Formats: sequence, structure tokens, C-alpha cells
Amino acid sequence: MPTIGVFAAITDTSGRLLCVRQNYGHRYWTTPGGRVEVGESLLDTLRREVIEETGLTVEPGDLIGIYHKLYCDDLVFSFEARVADGSPQVMTNEIVEIGYFGVREVPAPMAFNTHLRVLDALERSRGVVRVFPSETSVA
Repeated sequence: MPTIGVFAAITDTSGRLLCVRQNYGHRYWTTPGGRVEVGESLLDTLRREVIEETGLTVEPGDLIGIYHKLYCDDLVFSFEARVADGSPQVMTNEIVEIGYFGVREVPAPMAFNTHLRVLDALERSRGVVRVFPSETSVA
């Protein structure tokens, strides 16, 4: 059974994407989000994870894409999200930094698959399906 995650693509008025830097593992940058809990819907997970990590209340929008890491059986959904209330701030010790970034300023370090998910969001893509057979390649 795959693990399932959901991540939010939140943009500011300039079209820059909100990213958070993790305070664990490789300390990678990503978008706000996390794992779906038992009995929780994808959209409820999105709302919960975003408020836990950034303090923002969001309304989910369009599905940007589905990203499947075959090498670790991880399935991720990326949704556009609109800020309903709040201003972004670090809310948990799991996150060390937060900020908005444009396509030419995507922060590093970032996992390969996350980088593609971020670019899909910045390009306003919809209906993307990406399968990652290994940590560094796309099929």
C-alpha cells in the first residue's frame, strides 16, 4: 500500500510560489503539505498541513498533478490553494524557513521530484501525471 501525501501550491500576487524548508533529513525545500491520515480526505489533509506549517487558512483549488515515486511507493497529489486568511510564518519546529519564490529563484536544496512539482505549479500546469522510477529519473 503506497503512502499518500498532498501538497499546496500557494502563490502570491506576483505569481511566486510559497515554499518551506524542512528542519529534518536533508533540510530540503518543498511546498507546504504532508501525509494523509487514516479517515482524512485529501483536501482536509491539505488544509490541516498548510495551517500547521504556515499558519495560513487556505481553500483548495484545481488539481495540478499526481506524482508517483515507484522506488518508495509514495503517491503525492499537488493542488492549487488560495489563501483565505493569515500571513505565512513558521509554525512548527519541522519547518526552519518559509518564503515565496519565482521560477528563476526556486530554492535549493530540493529533491528532484519536488523540483518538477514546483515547476509544474509555477507554470500553472493542470492534469500532470509524473512517475519516478528512481530518485533521479522521470519516466
